[in-house]
Parts: sequence; C-alpha cells; structure tokens
Amino acid sequence: MAKRPLILAVDVGTTKVSALIGEAHPEGELTVLGIAATPVVGMRRGLVFEVERVAMAIKDSVNRANSMAGTDLKDAAMALNGDHLSLVPGQAGINLKTGTVRPEDVAGATGRAAQQVPQQSGRETVQVIRRGLSVDGFRGVVDPVGMVAHQMEAEVFVVTGATTVIRNLRRVATLAGINPVLLIPAAKASADAVLADDEKQIGVVHLDVGGGTTGITVYRGGHLQYLGVVPIGGESITADLSVGLGVVTTQAERLKLEYAAVGSAREGNLEVRAVSGQSVKVIPVKELEEIVAARVDEWSSMVEDHLSRIEWPKGPGAGVVMTGGGSLLKGLKSSLEGRWAWPVRLGAPIGLAGLSDLSRSPGYAVVVGVAKNSRQYGVTSEQESAWTRLVQLWLSLWN
Repeated sequence: MAKRPLILAVDVGTTKVSALIGEAHPEGELTVLGIAATPVVGMRRGLVFEVERVAMAIKDSVNRANSMAGTDLKDAAMALNGDHLSLVPGQAGINLKTGTVRPEDVAGATGRAAQQVPQQSGRETVQVIRRGLSVDGFRGVVDPVGMVAHQMEAEVFVVTGATTVIRNLRRVATLAGINPVLLIPAAKASADAVLADDEKQIGVVHLDVGGGTTGITVYRGGHLQYLGVVPIGGESITADLSVGLGVVTTQAERLKLEYAAVGSAREGNLEVRAVSGQSVKVIPVKELEEIVAARVDEWSSMVEDHLSRIEWPKGPGAGVVMTGGGSLLKGLKSSLEGRWAWPVRLGAPIGLAGLSDLSRSPGYAVVVGVAKNSRQYGVTSEQESAWTRLVQLWLSLWN
C-alpha cells in the first residue's frame, strides 16, 4: 500500500497548545486524523517565557494527536504568534529568456521581489506571500505559466519576525522532540482556514482573537492586503476581572465565560468565594460588565487603528469574520456590528474531512490553517498509519 502524505501542525498559543495530524489530498481537502489541545503556562502574548513548561505542553499535545492518528510524526509546521510580526511590501521584474512563462520564471520573479526588501538587524523572514503578477504590463494575472511574454513582474509581502522570538520557539519545539520545518504567521493561518475564496475576492476583515493577541488580516481582490497584531486578547479581560473584582484568575475566567456580556445592562449580584475561601464575595453584575466593556472598547479602538490604514470606499464587502476563543465572548459580535456597521460572523474551519466535528471550532482555526499552508508549501511526511501497517501485517500472514 502506498504511503500517505501526512502533516503535523502545531499552534503554541498564549493559553493552549494545539496539535493536528492531517492527510493532504490533491483536490485540496484536508482529512483530520488526530487533534489535541493542552493548556499551557509560560506564554505571554505569543512569546515564550518558560521554556520547559511550554515544551512539556507541546510534547503532550503532539503525542496525543499522534496517538489518535496512529502515527509518529516529528517534522512539524508551526504557527508563529506575537505582535513582533510585520508585513513589508516588495516588487521586482525579470526578463523572460524563452519568451514563454515557465514555473521557474514565476518563482524567480517572486524571489527577486522578496530580495528587494531590506532585512533589518535582529529580524528574519518568516514567509513570502505573493500578492500579484504582471505580464508585459498587464496586471492581475493569476496563472501566467505558458503565456507568451517578454517581461514579468511580481509583487510580494514579506512577513518578518524578531529573531530571538523565532529562536525561542524553535528551541522549545526541539526540546519537545519535534522538528519545526516551517513557520506560518498565525493570523494568516487562521484566515486561510476559515475564509472562502469569494470572501477574499470582494473584501473581508479577519480577526483571530486569541488568549494574548488578536491577529488582523485583510483580503481584497483575492490577495492579502494587510496583516497586523494587537497585543490584547481574551486573557486581558480575565486579568482585568481578577484585579478589578478581587477574585482569583480561575474565578475571573469562569465569570467571563458564564456571565459577562458586551453591551448588556443587566442588574443583580453574583456570589463567588473570596480569595481566602472562608467567605462569600458579592459582585454586582453591572460592575463586572463595566470592566468587560472598558477592555473591549480599548481592544476595538486598537483594531480600528489598524483598519484605518487601509483605503476602501465602502468597507469590506464580506464584512468581518472572527475566530479564536476570545471571539466567543457573549455580545461581542453584535457590539462590533453596531459599532462598525459591517456584518460580523464567527468563522469555523472549512474544507475538512475525518475528525471534522472536533476541528471545526473557531479555537482550532490557526492549527487547521497551518496544516493547509503545509500542504501548499509541500511540507508533508510520507508515513503509513497504524491501520495500514496492521493490514499489511495481516496480509503477510496469508502470503
């Protein structure tokens, strides 16, 4: 039996590590064979602060995903989080030697455009994203291979990141026993997991609201137009509630998930155990929601600051799509619709088979997108599943 092209994708977020084992199909579908998530301590806003604890969480998540899939994959594509990421445009052209566009010409023009971007000290290239191609002055060519032409020009975005952050992520991955062979910006990965081609064409804003950061991507005309990161996520609300209400972090998280609602005007009180555990603390619902509203307002303003850098007369035709655990905050969707006058929806990964029910949560969008990017970049491991090996053993007994 032929070996299958399998993918190990890992997302090391601020609050959890997600791992996914998938099988890539030529037609573009991704079959999920194993998926797991492990709570993590030692990450802040996508950055590694406690190496050993983060490595343990990665190892646990990857081992459980491999066990579920019956595989033992070590080469991994990983998401890169954090507000240290930046997007720099590049542009360059080449003369076509043969008079016909070849695949190597497209790669050459793209590479030369990326080389035009100056590399700053302490930073390195994470990913090169092709924005568009022009052939003999005609812009917007999608697939020029085979066209007769004399010149071709490529426009790219080069995603760069802080070298120290990238090295620390690679180090914890190595300590966890995996080999990071590809890094994908988390914001782009999440967008690629949930956005349809027609949304990218007419214009869409994607917000990946994680624990420590919010990734922002904007697509228009089928291409990425903007990528940014806001250093606020769902964990910021939890921290505010903990300090403002005088409760421990676990209680603050429960209050956020069960009772908080953006834009609500509820009355009444909530009772929680005091920090000492010996008495009951009474918390007015109004006070809780004022704390949440203040942080959401700050977060919304920071997102708006990023979106103000984009020129569009009527805004995104497909509206706003949100993913990440922070997007599930009650009332956030309707609050943003009222504030921005754009349609807002929650996004879930698309184009999946296999364990799709487990992986279609907005919280798994990044790791699914990393797997999809792995397939696009040809990063797969040829390996047989445990079931395939069992069938082969059974057949050998009868031959």
